[in-house]
Amino acid sequence: MYLSYSELKDKIIKGVEIMQENLFSITKYLWSHKKATINQISEDLTLDKSTVSRHIRKLKQSNIVVTEGSLKPGSHGGRKTNVYSFNYDIFQVLGLEIEQNGIEGVITNFNGDIIDKFVIHQKINKSNLTELIINIVEDKKNFNLYAIGISLPGIIDPIKGKIVFSQALGIENYLLVKELSNKISLPILIDNDSNIGAAYYNSKLKNTARNILYIYTSIPYELKDLVGVGIGIIIDNHLYHGSNNCSGEYEFKFNLVKDKKYETDYFNFLKNFDEEEVFEAVKSFLDNLSEKIGLLGSILDPDTIIYDGNIRFLPELALSYLLEETRKKIFMKDKRKIKFLKESKDESVNAVGAAINFITKTFEEERYLKKFFKKLQTV
Repeated sequence: MYLSYSELKDKIIKGVEIMQENLFSITKYLWSHKKATINQISEDLTLDKSTVSRHIRKLKQSNIVVTEGSLKPGSHGGRKTNVYSFNYDIFQVLGLEIEQNGIEGVITNFNGDIIDKFVIHQKINKSNLTELIINIVEDKKNFNLYAIGISLPGIIDPIKGKIVFSQALGIENYLLVKELSNKISLPILIDNDSNIGAAYYNSKLKNTARNILYIYTSIPYELKDLVGVGIGIIIDNHLYHGSNNCSGEYEFKFNLVKDKKYETDYFNFLKNFDEEEVFEAVKSFLDNLSEKIGLLGSILDPDTIIYDGNIRFLPELALSYLLEETRKKIFMKDKRKIKFLKESKDESVNAVGAAINFITKTFEEERYLKKFFKKLQTV
């Protein structure tokens, strides 16, 4: 019995879709497992060894997969078994953390490992944000960039690529990704800074923390402006967005310092005064912040509270005081087992998190994975 033209066409399309699906599954598997043998992939994905072997050859030709080494034959002899791994250096991703007082950037491989790192100290607003990002991409053109991930303060719509409202940057209803795409031919993904930071720590602390209260504190470039505070909430190792995608958006109407003699930019303030004076100048702010977070911690009852953002550049004396005061203000603090952490000064959490956010999307959503293969002209 012969197939009609339309039946034959449908069968071919279906076959191509299955082949593509298998190729994607094997790629995702190796990216997440780092390395594996054909037997392991075959068993875990319930695919024929011949199918896995055929796709591994194709992935090796495209340099997506490399031979990691081989396992010695068993006691009964036989051939060595090759071990394959994902090539995490196939492309690089630019991760940007945008704050009121500047931009911290990293370039990572597909494992989130930092290859390059840089900082720009400058007041950021709508008038210069797009141009600065375009200039950064131009400056980093020697890297084999695949995509850009951006962390921003405020209410962000990642699907539309839109800054809905950012009080910190003075931006409202701005289609940032669309504006950037007019000059940059790379995929771009933007998201809220507190969500990105919370997701980063959720991944990093997965084995020790299930419920996290993540506080992203953005101190403005000019100290006369109000400090921005964003909250990221992890519940049972899942990021909580809220009913209106606005969870964690919190109005915090305090300045870092009250005395007008300190009305300079943040980094000059830290540089020009000794640690004791800086601590005394910010102590009132720390008291207010610890009270608010103590209340939220009492209500949410997390197992971990993390302070992050450029507040980390304050002296150790001030940061230790903040953690201890927050601990004191937790209701029934002695009956709760809550860990209090602060980000290291050298750890680029949100910049790396923004890059990892895009990398993770690539292997979670087929539309992103298709773009990945399209760049390699594999499919």
